[in-house]
Amino acid sequence: MLARVNPGPYTAVSPEEPSRSEVNFSMFSLKNKQNAGAVGSGYTVVERVGVGSGEWDTLVQGAPGGGHLLQSHAWGEMKRNAGWRPLRLALVRGGGGGGGAGEVAGAGQFLLRPTWPVPGYLMYCPKGPWLEWDDEGAARAFLRGAAEAAARLGAHTLKIEPEVREGRGGQKALLEELGFRKFRWDLNGKATMVVDLSRPEEDLLAGMKGKTRYNVRLSARKGVRVAEDGSPAAEEAFWRMHKETVERQEFWSRPYSYYRAALRAMREAGRAHLFFAEHEGDRLAAVLVYTFGHKCLYMLGATSREKRNLMPASLLQWEVMRWAKGRGLTHYDMWGIPTPEKRNEDHPLYGVYKFKAGFGGEVEDFVGSLDLPIERVRAGLWDKTEPTYYRIYQRLKGDVYY
Repeated sequence: MLARVNPGPYTAVSPEEPSRSEVNFSMFSLKNKQNAGAVGSGYTVVERVGVGSGEWDTLVQGAPGGGHLLQSHAWGEMKRNAGWRPLRLALVRGGGGGGGAGEVAGAGQFLLRPTWPVPGYLMYCPKGPWLEWDDEGAARAFLRGAAEAAARLGAHTLKIEPEVREGRGGQKALLEELGFRKFRWDLNGKATMVVDLSRPEEDLLAGMKGKTRYNVRLSARKGVRVAEDGSPAAEEAFWRMHKETVERQEFWSRPYSYYRAALRAMREAGRAHLFFAEHEGDRLAAVLVYTFGHKCLYMLGATSREKRNLMPASLLQWEVMRWAKGRGLTHYDMWGIPTPEKRNEDHPLYGVYKFKAGFGGEVEDFVGSLDLPIERVRAGLWDKTEPTYYRIYQRLKGDVYY
């Protein structure tokens, strides 16, 4: 059976220097000899039960790659309120599998949801898991352990979104060998743009496209100023501006009840920051960013119709990057751009892509959402049923269920 363990001691992780943690674990037992051999070769997969937010987030931040906001404890609890049940698994190297100390070698927060009318559950790991993907033994051990947990909990499908880059043939081949196949949709940004904030400010400016750098300096010269404001009044102003932007640009948007719930959860966790670009008392642009470990995630943005010639959005992004850099963050994720085959002027988000590209970030294109059938009959039924379920849910709720 799946061994559940209570939280153990953790070493604090700073944003600049995430580290692996030494903890006590019990063995995650597996059904068949092949899986037992994979996990037994120096690795153990365990569920962390009753773990607090600080302890779990420290564990994820200390995993290879530093984790993602959607793997944070607060995000999991926010999704619990939306009908998902979090399951938090850790991969441990050493410790003998019998409760001894071991080194955390990976982590994944999974979310389980019933898949009516198909009996059973979907077990989904948004923007994860976080593993040393070049270590084949570690990847095999964790994914087989996760599949075993899914089977024991009645999940017919295991869905992951690892930040494994396209072009990493060996890692993709391993995922295919283990039975993972591409899902029909990518749920949380298959491609993104990341700015490396570890560089000096002058290098960041020099790395921008010339027009973006000109717009940043123009906006500052014209008297635009950037300020953080997390007051209730500021939040309401942001939602009004965001709604105006969505309607003007004809962007798709989730219901504001969802965005508000996420902002409330992230603010309570100390991860949400709201910034405005202002000129002579007028708020011209706004961004909402979330932080996790050494990363800053640009989640939502908005602009006013007024004074667009002052280029407030360009200065706003630059000043938020400077703010994040000043806090020791090194990774500014601009959260979502079109995939390479859609990166052209016909795509509705091409203008957003061009704006983000102006800041000189590196394009990261990941493998996207992958599914592993755990129980093939029900997984096949769900795969056929899911598009209809998706459409009905969206029509009834005005939202997507993921």
